[in-house]
Amino acid sequence: MVVSKPGTQVKPSVVHRSLFAIGLLAVAIGMTLLVMSGKDRSLLPAGAAALLLGVVLVGSYLINRLQAEAFVDPLAFEPPWSKLARGAGPPRLPAPGKLAAAPSTPFTLDKLIDFPAAPTASRPAQPARSVPPPPPVAQTSWTPALFDQVSAQQFDAVCEALFAQGGFEIRGQSHGTAGGVTLWLYSRHAQQGTDSPAAVAWCKQWSGQPVGVRELHPLLDLMRSRQLKRGTCATSSICSENARTFAKDNGINLLDRAGLLALIAGRTPAQQQALLALALGKR
Repeated sequence: MVVSKPGTQVKPSVVHRSLFAIGLLAVAIGMTLLVMSGKDRSLLPAGAAALLLGVVLVGSYLINRLQAEAFVDPLAFEPPWSKLARGAGPPRLPAPGKLAAAPSTPFTLDKLIDFPAAPTASRPAQPARSVPPPPPVAQTSWTPALFDQVSAQQFDAVCEALFAQGGFEIRGQSHGTAGGVTLWLYSRHAQQGTDSPAAVAWCKQWSGQPVGVRELHPLLDLMRSRQLKRGTCATSSICSENARTFAKDNGINLLDRAGLLALIAGRTPAQQQALLALALGKR
């Protein structure tokens, strides 16, 4: 083993490096001979001897190097617990309320850990003032979204006024709590004393539900009971393709949301405002 003065860095000599290289070469030769001994058994002793010699040389060099570098001065070795005792160990967290480093440093631990702040005398916090919500924007024209704000009674009133603006005398029949209304449309140009309606209108919202063939059967039964060839179904919802085909084959005019908006757009501005007032609940 190489002996050195305490506190000096020990460097391996040329002899030791040469022995280390010879040992590596011997290990390589020994491994090669051992592999070749699978075909020629006579090479097995020579390969084992070369491998053993190489392991001894390489191991001696490594052990000597480790001992020389790690413990040049055994008295200078200090265990980790003694470093902790004198405050030279790993960094510790600062005491609560104190900075981990000087304020001038670009990074401090107190930015990552919320330390409790010292109590200071301060005025009680004032309650936040409630900001009143902005006033709702007044509805001035008919839009598709307006139908989502209209109640069932308001929708029935709009339909009744809409057909009345078309020149019909209206006799309504409410559907009760189920919502909707049946409007018997009488022509104002008919002869006096005639009690036969010209057509019938079935009005109902059906919000969130498309109108299908099943919803049109009550209207068709009313038309057949009065022997009417014309009927209208007005709704703020949409109609399925099967319902449109069924209505076309049975003389029913379907007025969905788009159809109602188109019919309202054909009225005069004064009539449109009157219908809007009914939809908004203004009398």
